Amino acid sequence: MSFSSFSNATLSFYPTLREKGYTTKAYNKLKQIYNGNVKPEILGLLEYISHGLESRIPILRYDSSKDLGHPHPQGGAAKYAWGAITREGETKHTDLQFYVALRFDYLRFGIYTKNEKKSQRVFGEIYRKIQDNSNEFLRLVDELEEDGIFLTTKIANEESGKPKALQLRRAFPADSIWEDGTFNVMTAIPIEKLSEMHVGDAVMDALMKIIPMYLFVLSIEE
Repeated sequence: MSFSSFSNATLSFYPTLREKGYTTKAYNKLKQIYNGNVKPEILGLLEYISHGLESRIPILRYDSSKDLGHPHPQGGAAKYAWGAITREGETKHTDLQFYVALRFDYLRFGIYTKNEKKSQRVFGEIYRKIQDNSNEFLRLVDELEEDGIFLTTKIANEESGKPKALQLRRAFPADSIWEDGTFNVMTAIPIEKLSEMHVGDAVMDALMKIIPMYLFVLSIEE
């Protein structure tokens, strides 16, 4: 199975929804596009990258029935399509996840978790690992930055998806992440460039470069 590109309908879905204020009324008018294009294409991309990830990290399991965010959560339409791949027995709410997120201006992808009740265990595990071996963590961060992949700060749902690097205090990198409340190592492709490339391969190439960081912070032996 391969995933080469998104349809024009999918790429225009979130820009159009944004122009209309992400309202329920706007979503209801466009939901046929979500169900017919956006959802199956995001699932197709996740399915494609899951094979490569699971070949490197066998404990990962992709479940299309529960690993895609709801398009219309309480309060209005979602501002992006978010899908995740986690370890077997975990969910995107409890684990450090590999993810893809299609916003109005960027396709974002990487690894992510945040410091909240359901994910406190894994966030704390990451914090302690970085605290115990900050030199190796910083080496990995620097290596990824050379490839345009960044440790980023949290952004609001309505913001641009352009990567925003975390202002990392190199003497105390674990504390910088704790204060931000998220652990997000990612990169992104502008929407207008997606039609010029094989999207599945571009995402997979970046995630393969992120795998050493994933294995490091979770103390997983490959």
